[in-house]
Amino acid sequence: MTMAARTNIQLALVASLLLAAPEASAKVYVELRPRATFMAGYDDNVALDGNGADGFGQAIPGLKLDILGEHQFHVNIDCQAGLAHLAHPERFGIDQGAFASNESCLFGMKDHLDARTTTRWVGRSTYAQDPFAIAGYGLLLRPGQTHIFIGKLYGEIAHALTSTTTYEIGAAGEVLNFGSNDRGNGYVASPQMRYLVRTSNRATWDVGVREQLFFAIGSAAAEITTVDAHGNTVTTKTAGTPGGLLNEGHAALLGVTYRLTEVTNLTVRGGPLLVTGMHGSTLIPTGKVELEGVTPFAGVHLTLAHDVVIGASSAGPLVGDVAEVGMYQNLGRLEGELRAGLYRNGYINDQGAASLIGYGGEATVSWKLSNEWKVGVAALRDAQINDPYLAKVDRNVLQLRLTWERAKIGE
Repeated sequence: MTMAARTNIQLALVASLLLAAPEASAKVYVELRPRATFMAGYDDNVALDGNGADGFGQAIPGLKLDILGEHQFHVNIDCQAGLAHLAHPERFGIDQGAFASNESCLFGMKDHLDARTTTRWVGRSTYAQDPFAIAGYGLLLRPGQTHIFIGKLYGEIAHALTSTTTYEIGAAGEVLNFGSNDRGNGYVASPQMRYLVRTSNRATWDVGVREQLFFAIGSAAAEITTVDAHGNTVTTKTAGTPGGLLNEGHAALLGVTYRLTEVTNLTVRGGPLLVTGMHGSTLIPTGKVELEGVTPFAGVHLTLAHDVVIGASSAGPLVGDVAEVGMYQNLGRLEGELRAGLYRNGYINDQGAASLIGYGGEATVSWKLSNEWKVGVAALRDAQINDPYLAKVDRNVLQLRLTWERAKIGE
């Protein structure tokens, strides 16, 4: 899939969703806010193979678009493009004029279709042509990979049957593409339905079903050359991946959302999951715990999950374990963010074999110079605790950031 094709798909998706906007006679407000980030940094494992460190510079211009209308209609789009350059690219066999690039877009849309029916959509896509992984996807890359496309989309329609009961119909999708003939190229489509009952002012229970359809784009057999911890060259032969539908996941889920405080919710959801398709049928448990609290000045988000996902090692379903925490604090001119996560992928039929365990984290401190300018420092780390593919994802990055963003109207 070319960059032009990806762009056309994104624009077509946005255009189709905008057709749900209020009629021309309704009041619609449009706000455009350009922004840009300028960054200097140091990466101690540039090529993710343990062979060198270097400094880099990066410029990331972007644009935010907000469209607001009646019935709480709101569309928000946030797109940016980054260009990065190493201080000494020749050390890594890269031409002096070579730049790494990445483009990303966030999309959100919500609307009240009538007094009882609402809809919301959220999406994200990133495409990076990045031979030295500045885009920050170290845990999804293997040595030698230089391209990555990630796309995610979720949408739902909720209809209130009574003051205490609601049903939801939704669909989710995710795509991973690492360039032509890569064994990790694939996507998953996931329709789902839920029935919700509010049993008290704080608790809402839900029961539902979810289908997952795992597809592979397809790849031929190949040889992968890596370097082990002793500097020896290791060649691994990989089997080809057939294209088309590989597996299906069938889940029955029970959940509860409990309002701990006015701004904090706890959601617990899980149930049995049957995976069918290639290599037979496997029954596994799935579950997710989320804690979220948000105010204008602080926020926290905690996620613990065990589910079937797609990953970089091969197309089709993998068992994924996730433990993530994110925090945000605003103290006037001083802002701080913290993110940390532990991740594990394993095969469906033998989850203990060749599993990949990694972790990542980021800490950022920023100081607002004005309503539109801020300066900050960030420290990032990606590492794999064990890696059956002999990659050396063990990287520390330091960044100095200068960010400009046009203030909102009225600020």
